[in-house]
Amino acid sequence: MSELLKPPAVPSAILNFFASQPDFPAVAGDISEEFHQRIQSFGPKAAKRWYWREAFRNALALTRRELLQTPIRTTLIAFGSFLTVSLVTGWFTRHGLVSGPSPWDVFATQLLFLLAAGLTGGKLLPRREWALALTFTAFSICIDGTLRWIYPVLRVHFSAAQLAAVVLGSGLRQGAFWLGCLWIRIHPRSFAVTSIAPGTPRSSPPRNPPDLS
Repeated sequence: MSELLKPPAVPSAILNFFASQPDFPAVAGDISEEFHQRIQSFGPKAAKRWYWREAFRNALALTRRELLQTPIRTTLIAFGSFLTVSLVTGWFTRHGLVSGPSPWDVFATQLLFLLAAGLTGGKLLPRREWALALTFTAFSICIDGTLRWIYPVLRVHFSAAQLAAVVLGSGLRQGAFWLGCLWIRIHPRSFAVTSIAPGTPRSSPPRNPPDLS
């Protein structure tokens, strides 16, 4: 297939991220069919711009639906993951392994347990791993925001270097949980661009992509 007839790689990968959703074949098939029709009617550039907009619109709608599918269970698992990692890190900090942990030991332990917590949470919430990762991040932001409000009250101040280290550490911790949580979801696929050719049979084939919003 000519490169001009292929959907853009990035929005295709974004759509493929939701391939585990039950109605994904119908959504992807209709978008692909409309994309090829727009190539014929408006040209490749206009069709690709439309594909970008449609990919993000459907990704946002699928994300919202995933978040609202089991919000209480997702929140409880996110909170349990955060609490478990905090307790394990606290125990490791107090007791250590041999002669007391260094800050790098504590940080490495956090990353390891966040990775394990993400893997466990992802297995407990199949097809809702993305919702779990977002909920965990939202919960972490709320906790960090509360602590930043408390620190000035306690007269605890950080230098610019310390604040940069805190931000970097938070990003790496979030990344470890996201990697564990989403590993099951992305591992079976390579995020290669996939395109369903026009006319391919699909289940529940609506004419236009369903409005998931």
